[in-house]
Amino acid sequence: MHPISLYFAYTQETFSPVLRPENERYKLIAENPVAGARFFHFMVEMFIKHVLGVGQDHPGLYGKTSAYYATVEQQGRLTLHLHMLLWIMNSLSPQEIRDKIMDPNSDFQKEMVEYLESVHVGKFMTGTMDEIKEQVHENIKAEEYEDPTQTLPDPPPEPTNCDCNKCESCEDTASWWQKFNNTVDDLILRSNVHKCRTSIPADEKKQKKE
Repeated sequence: MHPISLYFAYTQETFSPVLRPENERYKLIAENPVAGARFFHFMVEMFIKHVLGVGQDHPGLYGKTSAYYATVEQQGRLTLHLHMLLWIMNSLSPQEIRDKIMDPNSDFQKEMVEYLESVHVGKFMTGTMDEIKEQVHENIKAEEYEDPTQTLPDPPPEPTNCDCNKCESCEDTASWWQKFNNTVDDLILRSNVHKCRTSIPADEKKQKKE
């Protein structure tokens, strides 16, 4: 679905991230599976560069990456994914981590718990699930609405040192963050809400008995 992947599969030289019908997307990738591999390679390179900070003047998300090793695997659905091992500079050994976690008086244990609770979030950013459902339902009615799973995100405004919350720059930043939060909630509702199957269809039950 990603516009860059579809761009690789298409024949036009100009990149135009427009929404395409579902059948057209599948047809483009099916006729040019190399485009999917090129897109995967591009995304991995961006992850290594921006998230891990390799070869950059900033540390990675997990610290300063001193080395990495990754292997590519193909899923049964013909999509590629990555298994990666990282070496983080000056990181603690497994034994040192264990000793610090087991010490109830250590700041490490407290900060580790705070970190885990901050990154494992089971809620939306701007409201409850029912509120988000209602908001997304209303947004879809608007003519200018675009499905966030099929569009590229808007880049953030240029950073400034101002924090007055009154000037044009601060207002642009606040507006971008509001749109960012709404878009994330839309994406979570569409792509990251677990649905349990409460019953087995009758034909499936029959197959299991047979």
